[in-house]
Amino acid sequence: MANPQTQATERYRAKKGIITKSIKIPKEMNESFIRACRKARVSQAKVFRDFITNFIN
Repeated sequence: MANPQTQATERYRAKKGIITKSIKIPKEMNESFIRACRKARVSQAKVFRDFITNFIN
């Protein structure tokens, strides 16, 4: 059984309609992406959200 924090997180995500996406990319690309995000001081999730929003628009 999941711990109380995990259960609370899942309830929050369900309430807000938040889902998890998964992608497969080459290891080298991922490492470069992580370094670039750290250098820019931005979260990886924000980069994906911004990209998806811009792509939709």
